[in-house]
Amino acid sequence: MKHKYLLSLILLLIVVSVVAQPDTTRRDTSWSGSPHRAYRLSILDADVLEGRAMPVTITPTGERICFDKIFKIKTETGIGPAEGCLFINTEKGLMANTPIKRGSAGVCDINIAKPDFSLVLLGLKGNTYNYFNVKKQERSEHWMSTGNSENYQYQFISSADNVPLNRRAESKLFFGGRVKAWAYKADGRPETWWLFGKTEPEQLVMTPKKFLGYYAVGYQYTDKGLFIILQITSATYNAEVMDIQDMDICFDPSSFKIYENENYTKQMAAIARGRQKLRIEESKIKSDDCPGQQQRSINFQNEALNRRQENLERSRQGNVQQSIPTQQAQAQNIINYEDAIQISIYETELKICRAQKRLSEMSEQTPASSRQKQQDKITCLNRQLAAQIDTQQQIQRVSRQFPNDPGRQYAEKTKLFMRGLVGCE
Repeated sequence: MKHKYLLSLILLLIVVSVVAQPDTTRRDTSWSGSPHRAYRLSILDADVLEGRAMPVTITPTGERICFDKIFKIKTETGIGPAEGCLFINTEKGLMANTPIKRGSAGVCDINIAKPDFSLVLLGLKGNTYNYFNVKKQERSEHWMSTGNSENYQYQFISSADNVPLNRRAESKLFFGGRVKAWAYKADGRPETWWLFGKTEPEQLVMTPKKFLGYYAVGYQYTDKGLFIILQITSATYNAEVMDIQDMDICFDPSSFKIYENENYTKQMAAIARGRQKLRIEESKIKSDDCPGQQQRSINFQNEALNRRQENLERSRQGNVQQSIPTQQAQAQNIINYEDAIQISIYETELKICRAQKRLSEMSEQTPASSRQKQQDKITCLNRQLAAQIDTQQQIQRVSRQFPNDPGRQYAEKTKLFMRGLVGCE
């Protein structure tokens, strides 16, 4: 569950903020006489981008969250085709998507009773929430992760240069012929954008940070008014809107527990238990049982618990999706491999000390086989210690190699730590 909110999605051309402005879009259209005019007008409408409404702040577990448009989207990447559903509130500036699935996505709905329910919600004010279910025995628990975006809003940026797009000669019909989109390209850019709007300008410029969608398709405001990006194609990526439904769909988030709050409470309780355990261990140190090694290990573990608490507090500061220090703190809350390997080293050193004491206490009457067995154990423990020190050095190199990529750091350190787990019988 700790990683579920860590989802990997293609998110392009999104808004930082939407400033209300007069709607200057022409009311006449190039398809005023089309038999599909009513449908086209119904889907080509986004008040929040056209200046007739302002985006809202989302209360994660408050009132019902609703959408007025449903997009079914098909994507094609190097790993094959997949489908997903996109839900948009064109007045409040909300976007939500279900995970893309290989093959057909099925019916686009929001049913929190499904065991595998998962929905990522973004608002143009910068709130980013992930709602999901976790199966516990015979029931499903409702959870949501805020990514700290209640207090540290996501700062949307535009990933594409603000360059003119020129209309090409190609056009394409979508949705059974109800909508026609024209191909647009920018000079020197590989993508082709298939755009549908009220007009068909020879050239347009996408207004920076005025986009409402996912997977690089959705509503885009331009210097020529509002358009829908119905498809984007390139050599490595293709996304296409297969259907748009103009209908209301809602869900009630009030039953979802906030993961960050629950995790904080559990982590603080675990830290308190850890400190109590170390106090008990410290009280049992014997003067004839390698007390120096034991005390050094206990002192370090207490320091590690202090760092764990500091990271826990730091993980609640900054937007998880964008703040590298926050991501680092969260990863170290799962497991701090630097501390873990050092604790293992101290444990091995303590075992070596105890084994050497036992060997030194053996008398001449002790069978040679017993002495050899103890010596073999010391030799094995020294090999284990050398392997742990080598692993520690490799883990430190990973930190230096990927200083701004906490996810890569965590993955590489996990592999190194697991490979470094050698033991003695």
